[in-house]
Amino acid sequence: MNFIVALLYCTLILSFKIPKEILAHFKSLFFKNKRIPPSLSQRIMTTMSRTFELYLPTFLLKLMIRTLSKIIYSVKGRRWVKKLDANNEKDGWEGYLIADNVKHSEIGKDADMIILYAHGGAFVFGDALMTLEMFIDWIKTWKSNHGVNTQILSLEYRLSPKYSFPIARDNILACYEWLVTEKNISPSKIAFAGDSAGGNLAIVSAIHLVNNPCLYSIDPPAAIVLLSPFLSGMLNTRSVIDNASYDTLDPTWLHRCMESYIGDSNLLISNSMISPVFESQLSDLPKVWACAGGYEIFLDDIKKFIGKLIQNDVKAELVIEDTNFHDYAIGKAASRDGAYERSIKYIGNFLYGKLGN
Repeated sequence: MNFIVALLYCTLILSFKIPKEILAHFKSLFFKNKRIPPSLSQRIMTTMSRTFELYLPTFLLKLMIRTLSKIIYSVKGRRWVKKLDANNEKDGWEGYLIADNVKHSEIGKDADMIILYAHGGAFVFGDALMTLEMFIDWIKTWKSNHGVNTQILSLEYRLSPKYSFPIARDNILACYEWLVTEKNISPSKIAFAGDSAGGNLAIVSAIHLVNNPCLYSIDPPAAIVLLSPFLSGMLNTRSVIDNASYDTLDPTWLHRCMESYIGDSNLLISNSMISPVFESQLSDLPKVWACAGGYEIFLDDIKKFIGKLIQNDVKAELVIEDTNFHDYAIGKAASRDGAYERSIKYIGNFLYGKLGN
């Protein structure tokens, strides 16, 4: 049957000018039970990433990312990046303002939205400027498409094992308090965002904020953006098994990272502040947009969490790009079939409204 459909599909392409909708239907019939394999570049990237994770010591991973960030900054950063001059060492965080013509910019001034961003890195490595190119693409695209001025505060939160839970989460909340109380920026103009472990920190911080009003006298942010978020340290779903050979993340390495992140807090890995997929009090969260690749080991956890948000009457959207793996939305090199560019458009529409509305 598949051979007949394929033959008919090829005949239609070669012989007639058939509408795209009909061709797409025949293509879906042929490929509906088949998974499109990763490309050669994806397989190379996956092999390199997993090798680095399993065999390089953490300090070397940190050094590699830091060196890469410095190179990116030296090429593009001077126009776009400014170290925040606020003395926040007492709160445990440092940060960078990313904005167009940043030398003449001030945090919050003339900004339509400020994105408080937490980078990925499995809680043990990473750098606030490692996704600088993505930040620049966000700002440029949304200004072009929506006529808005976006600023990004990329956070240099404290990393484990030196600083275990809840230090990183508290860094984000201290930074958020600083924006609202010290800089007088309305929560309605702030969004939390993060990729991978940073996505975990973004959503956990929001949950802790809204569920503990006695600790925080400020409203939650306007929105949350999660790029391939790491939502459960259990790593026991079907997608972990099915995608283990496809994704860039190695489950064994992630287990080690989670142990380091939990540290001496004595929390179970199933605790909702470690693995927010198990959180039950979600109803007061702001709207959430999330994305995942079809090759992600986190895919099932992400789908489950978004489902729980919707069940709790939280406005939530999930985009799954079938031919992509973890963190495809943070850079073109990790993306396939235009998924990186689409993610920028989707997030812009989520934050600022669809064009023409």
